[in-house]
Amino acid sequence: MSNEDTMMLLVWSYLEQNEKLREARRDVHQALVEEAWRITMRTRHYMTSQCLDTPCEAAWMALYTNGHDRNFPNATSLTR
Repeated sequence: MSNEDTMMLLVWSYLEQNEKLREARRDVHQALVEEAWRITMRTRHYMTSQCLDTPCEAAWMALYTNGHDRNFPNATSLTR
């Protein structure tokens, strides 16, 4: 093998390693994003009795007088 062949082989190996490393980093990043999304959905996907309105009170009035995070279902029309 000549010096040029050796150099080409080293460059090719280096480029291949960089591509595999880039793919691994992309996979790790995607896994982290998916896990963060799952955690967000799990913590936001529940209702407490405090967010339910009394039947005689209008939903918009309850949201107006007691507007906070527990009224999220009312604000997004998830109560219909």
